[in-house]
Amino acid sequence: MTFVRRTFPTLSALCLLAACGGGGSDNPAADYSSDAAGADRLTAETASLTQTAAASMPTTGRAEYDGVVGMAFGSTPTTLSSAEMLGEVDLTANFATGQITGEFDDFNTAAGQELNGTLRVSNGQIVGNAFSADIAGNLTGTTSAPGAVSGSVSGDFLGTNASAIEGTGTASSTAGDLGLVFVGTLDRD
Repeated sequence: MTFVRRTFPTLSALCLLAACGGGGSDNPAADYSSDAAGADRLTAETASLTQTAAASMPTTGRAEYDGVVGMAFGSTPTTLSSAEMLGEVDLTANFATGQITGEFDDFNTAAGQELNGTLRVSNGQIVGNAFSADIAGNLTGTTSAPGAVSGSVSGDFLGTNASAIEGTGTASSTAGDLGLVFVGTLDRD
């Protein structure tokens, strides 16, 4: 799977902020703004990375990726800054087994509201330098929250030795169809 890198200008920076502990205050509007600023920084950090060559993909070990996910009702947001909801990415790639798992959580809306709940990433498969997985969960807390969510995501590994990830997804929810976009970098903790 190949993505046009320039469609994610604020996503990368958001992921960097999330990886550095952005968000988590008692002010969802400030958390959303902080995540958006972080997405810009992460996007800048990963903008020059190309898809990891299949021959350069790790075949042993595990890697954890932290970043940012953006969601919007309807079609997939073209940038994180156009996302109606921003959250954190926490994915683990097991290169020995070819699996990827994790979650998207800590969502805040552009309207300054916090969403409760988590989207679990499961049944993930790494094939070559790309991956795909199912997502499911329940996001509540506002009258416009998605509610029950079910869908899938797919993406690519980027950089030398799969140092970053990016992807998109679609899902159905109680409140309507959703589009997702995300980016992440290796957890350096």
